[in-house]
Amino acid sequence: MANILSKDMLLATGRLLKKAADAIGVLLFLFAFSGFIVQIFYRYVMNAPLLWTEEITMIAFIWTVFWAAAFMTPIQSHVSFDVVYDIVNPKTRRIFCIISMLALFISFVLLVPATWDYLQFLTRKKSSVLRLPMYWIYGCYMLFILGFIVQSVYRLSGLLSKKWEKFI
Repeated sequence: MANILSKDMLLATGRLLKKAADAIGVLLFLFAFSGFIVQIFYRYVMNAPLLWTEEITMIAFIWTVFWAAAFMTPIQSHVSFDVVYDIVNPKTRRIFCIISMLALFISFVLLVPATWDYLQFLTRKKSSVLRLPMYWIYGCYMLFILGFIVQSVYRLSGLLSKKWEKFI
């Protein structure tokens, strides 16, 4: 059991999951872009617009945005208000980071039940053209919330460790 949970094994698994998440994000973007190109071709070249391409492009774009925010973009790279953050010393930055990670963690954990409830409500609705269940279309938001919770826990544990400098 110790070999399975070794630090090297966990790091290798983390790198593999990161590569998989990046590949899925790229595929989602290519899917959205391809739908967009097909839509343009049929609308302006063939003069016969397709309805399904617009819906596919919209769905793929929604999934791409939330997937990238949850699994491809490091939590330190998300938009932040850092005017004060940049002028204080590293120990004060650490305190700012701990407070913000706690606030984000609590906020996102509180979002889980309401999001789940809304996704359950969406089980009765379908998209207008492809008739896809709406909870599949917007289910990526739950993945975003869960991914962000995991990232905030990881960063918070790093900020509370002895090697906290690399987590700022």
